[in-house]
Amino acid sequence: MNRRTLLAGATAGIVAPLTGCLGDLEGSDDDAGTVGDEPTGEWVQFQADAAHTGATTAAGPDGGGRVRWWSDTSGLSTGPVIEDGTVYVGSGLRNQSVFAFDQTTGDQQWRAPIGDDIERALAVDDGTVYASAGGVYALDAETGEQEWMDRVDTSWGLAFAGDTVFAAAGGGGPIVALEAETGEERWSREIHTITTPSVDDGRVFAVGNNDLIAIDAATGETDWTETIDRAGGPPTVADGMVFVGTRRNLFAHDGATGEREWTLEGSFRGTDIATLDGTLYLAGRQQEGEEWVSRALAVDSATGDVVWTRDESGLEAGSVVVTKETVYVATRYRVYALDRGTGAIEWWLRFQWPVGSPAVADGTLYVNVGGRLLAIESGDGRAGVWKSDAEPIPDRGATPPEPSYAGTDFSFGVGGFDVSSDWDVTVDEDAPVDVSFAIEGDCVDRDEDEDGAVSITLAVRNDGDETLRFTTGAPEPFGILSLRSDERRIVPWTSAYEESGHVHDTPHRGITGVNSIGLSTEIPPGETVSETYTISDETHGIQPGTYELSIAKTLFPGDRGNDHDGWEFEVTGSVELTERGTDAGDIVHDLVVADEVSLPEEFVGRFTVDVLEPVTDTHPGMIEVTFENVTDERSLVMSMRRWPFGSYVGLGPEGRRLVLLPADTYAPGFVDRTNAGWWEPTFLPHESIARGRSTTAYDPGETSTQRFVVTTHPETDDPRDGDGYAFEQGFGDDDVDVTWGFALSTFDPDE
Repeated sequence: MNRRTLLAGATAGIVAPLTGCLGDLEGSDDDAGTVGDEPTGEWVQFQADAAHTGATTAAGPDGGGRVRWWSDTSGLSTGPVIEDGTVYVGSGLRNQSVFAFDQTTGDQQWRAPIGDDIERALAVDDGTVYASAGGVYALDAETGEQEWMDRVDTSWGLAFAGDTVFAAAGGGGPIVALEAETGEERWSREIHTITTPSVDDGRVFAVGNNDLIAIDAATGETDWTETIDRAGGPPTVADGMVFVGTRRNLFAHDGATGEREWTLEGSFRGTDIATLDGTLYLAGRQQEGEEWVSRALAVDSATGDVVWTRDESGLEAGSVVVTKETVYVATRYRVYALDRGTGAIEWWLRFQWPVGSPAVADGTLYVNVGGRLLAIESGDGRAGVWKSDAEPIPDRGATPPEPSYAGTDFSFGVGGFDVSSDWDVTVDEDAPVDVSFAIEGDCVDRDEDEDGAVSITLAVRNDGDETLRFTTGAPEPFGILSLRSDERRIVPWTSAYEESGHVHDTPHRGITGVNSIGLSTEIPPGETVSETYTISDETHGIQPGTYELSIAKTLFPGDRGNDHDGWEFEVTGSVELTERGTDAGDIVHDLVVADEVSLPEEFVGRFTVDVLEPVTDTHPGMIEVTFENVTDERSLVMSMRRWPFGSYVGLGPEGRRLVLLPADTYAPGFVDRTNAGWWEPTFLPHESIARGRSTTAYDPGETSTQRFVVTTHPETDDPRDGDGYAFEQGFGDDDVDVTWGFALSTFDPDE
């Protein structure tokens, strides 16, 4: 049907005339309508139902969890919904679509291109799938054909109740009610919202910037509005109450009046709450003294009293669902199964892509991991490692060629570095300060004692009679110190990075960003401010070379009213890192690319993979991935996370894994040698990378290259002779989304 532009002629606060009857919403027994009663075994929309209770009578998987099948898709993580043996999910990068998969086998039944970013809150009812993207889409559940579409810019998601679809848009709104069969608009309100709406007991609940809003589902008129913290999650409704987690608190309000019943302190932004039999289940962080603790919680919904907590670093904010026996928590890269009564961790699985909101049906947990739908059934896999009967796209069993290595001048730094340095300090003659600077240490070596590092210390003492001040970036007092050469930079470490509220750091990439903020450092008379930075074998990207440094500040008297120009000081210097000589070492494991996935002709680029170094007793292996735009036009290419290849875990037989460390951030201290001769990372790099996508523009013929250090997984058995490991990554251009990857085989050179 031809639809008019949404909101044509509508103005803020004006409710459109009703078409159809909404009276069935209040007190309805419709499974997709009022759901404040007992849960069902269905999972027909986000968090199971329109009230987002996340509860089901169906059983989920126990044991360690095993992947029965997975889909050949990639992209952003959306929540699956299930009806009549079919699982529906949104996926894609630049070309997003709704997909239908057979619930038992995982076979793709159809794909419906949408094009816009599909929100995680899908719904399915009586043969129609409803999707929220740049508009509300109604698709035939059997064929994927579009039944109707109504354009609602930047939708946050939708809920289905009775015979009505309720959709919320970001920014200034609107919230709309659409007749489910035809898409005809029943009412529209210009209300600012930031989450998916929830529906129960004849009301639509939505969260704005700092308020919780209840709207009459039949008329669109506001019943009540209450102030909460900014940035809340989607509301959950049960037992006549509505619950919202925010960055500071968990709030409980009476659903009919809006009166606040109780508040629980904690950071619960980004968590989806589940509730069953008068208990809430959620995950987030709570403060204990000066420390923030990540945990899952069970909370009495009537009183706000905490029933149990389970502390675990990986139990951060995420999406929670509950069965009669088990609480499942999907966090950024993990899925946990907790005992519902005690919170004890029964098992958990770690993935390499962002994990979406799960669904439960027939003993299976369906979850979107990086745009790929997984069916997780009961199994005996150990915690942390997900086993799979499904095969990845690259052929892990392909016959590899003979090993050959291109070689590289990359320094693995296993033998350490000798260090020499020099510096100069200049201070205005009349400056009432004493500036001291020192670089101490002549080597970087993990095998030596504490002297196997270099320290860089700057101290400024106020010798004057009044307070001095100077501006700086975070962290105080002197900001981030960078050492730069013509080709790269390294950032010496200081604990002030972790302690600062403005510096973003990870164990993988070091300093990833600094909040744009001007700080002022104050030095009272007779006092000193100082900072010490350290170069060690854990310094990100440490490589041989000569690195320059420069620190310059202008100090002003505390009373700026005297218009003093201030006093300047500057520190300049250089640090030279020379690799200690080591032999090439004996080859312990050969590496060979056995298979690469062929890309469709319509995709803009092509990939190649080269093995540069084998695994030896003196260094890990190394590969190089290259992308080239093979068209004659400038093109945009999108991928998950880092470019050009962000898949850090290769999947091998019987749960074994290989891990790639990006060489531009590698440091010798990141790896340890195992008894089998492999090199093992001290952390998994993908867990330090934020969600989202990376978009890069390429001119015709332009290339991009990334080197990776090849290590084994710290939680699996070492690779065996003849194993194949599949690495995959999703990509998208204007025409097509693709999944590209390669298989890397390992060999014992003596066999």
